[in-house]
Amino acid sequence: MPDRSEPLHRRFWATVTVLTALGLALRIAAAQGGLWLDEAWSAWSAHEVATPLGVFAHFHHDNNHHLNTLWLQMVGISAPPLLQRAFSILCGTLAIPLAALIVGRRGRRAGIIAALLFAVSPLLVNYGSEARGYATMLLALLAALYFTARWLDDPAARIPAIALFLAVLL
Repeated sequence: MPDRSEPLHRRFWATVTVLTALGLALRIAAAQGGLWLDEAWSAWSAHEVATPLGVFAHFHHDNNHHLNTLWLQMVGISAPPLLQRAFSILCGTLAIPLAALIVGRRGRRAGIIAALLFAVSPLLVNYGSEARGYATMLLALLAALYFTARWLDDPAARIPAIALFLAVLL
């Protein structure tokens, strides 16, 4: 007997892919223009500490989102603003299908609604389009939720300690 859920599964992921593309487009559109004050401060601070070790050893401020600061160091202070924001755009965009995956465990419709909300939410579009660490933090939180939810579904399984450690660390 053929598996009738396969077309639904493909439609679910096709819909999530379209919503992810919409979310990416919105984040790119929102990322146009020059850096605003905190983004410029982050870029300048990344430049000032000079080395990746400096990000961890010498930049002790709440404006230091480590992965974002490392990204800003890598692309350089004179990089175009869109490139400086690219890491956040990527993380904000990846949060869309991950949210669909987490919530989709409760039903495909719920997963699609989650993807839609993550794609078009003004707050999440903003976080996913600025050279700051909020999109990265959200993606790491969603990853931790995903690993925890999968483990709670099967408590006899081994705790995903390494995956959770990395998600929480990031």
